Amino acid sequence: MNYSKVIDLKDFESSHLRPYLEQFAAVEMQRFGIKEPMVIPDSKHWECAMAIGAFEEFGLLKERNTFAGIGAGTELTTFFLASRGCIAFPCDRYMENTPWSDISPIGMMLEPQWYSELKFPRGHVIPVNTDARSLRLPSSFFDGIYSSGALEHFGSLAAVAAAAQEIARVLKPGGFASISTEFRLEGPEDRPWFDDNCILFTPQLIDDYIIKPSGLKLVGDLETTPSDETFYTRRQLTDFLELARSIQSLADKKAAYPNLVLYHEGFLFCSIHLLFTKPYNWTGALTTENCSFANEIAHNNKAAHYALNSTFLKKSPN
Repeated sequence: MNYSKVIDLKDFESSHLRPYLEQFAAVEMQRFGIKEPMVIPDSKHWECAMAIGAFEEFGLLKERNTFAGIGAGTELTTFFLASRGCIAFPCDRYMENTPWSDISPIGMMLEPQWYSELKFPRGHVIPVNTDARSLRLPSSFFDGIYSSGALEHFGSLAAVAAAAQEIARVLKPGGFASISTEFRLEGPEDRPWFDDNCILFTPQLIDDYIIKPSGLKLVGDLETTPSDETFYTRRQLTDFLELARSIQSLADKKAAYPNLVLYHEGFLFCSIHLLFTKPYNWTGALTTENCSFANEIAHNNKAAHYALNSTFLKKSPN
């Protein structure tokens, strides 16, 4: 299977992805009190399935193999990897007060088991409070990297390039990086995207701000055209978000999804999954991008340490 492609409705029937999608659906159905898994086309589940499918196909799903999740929050991929015996290091700004704190809660630093219905061995999920633009992780250490729906929210293409450099630095030579982000299908000619907090990538932007800065090699030929039937599922972003925020039942889920292709302010966009490998002769394509964020990162780290100390003081019986 090609793992460098845009999302497509037919992927949800793929023999490569279906087993993972059914496992993710089974976890979700538990919340609705339903025993049988029901796969409803969901871009987040697709992103996770693409990551796990790629890791399995290339032989990475082995006990005690290490994975780092970039902007991982409480990502399903983290807990699935741990349930397979791997060691997952979800990385996010867990200890900072950010617009994403609801999906990257400080509680992950204390008890990651709180955030998953999947069972996994204690110590197999090790959250790391760190900024993706300057990871507090060792170089050439991880067998695999995963990042789903994070890069587009980093605020600028310079930040994306810095994160891409860091992903390459911490990945082992011969290792694989799974990155899912938002892809621009159509839109106004005078604007690249509708909001700087949601970058919409094009093939050129992927090349300029992910591939070239990182020195990683794309696995497979990039497929960027969804099928017509996938286009027909498109819906307004605001309508989807309103429905998705209030899902309490299977009926609510069916009403909100699929969310494969979204439309907002003249832009049509969808998820894209990119699979990269780190060449054995990788020498780095590093620039000084990371340095431009140094003061901001140092300030945020200081505030994060204060927040964590305050949390532990509140938990102390004294």
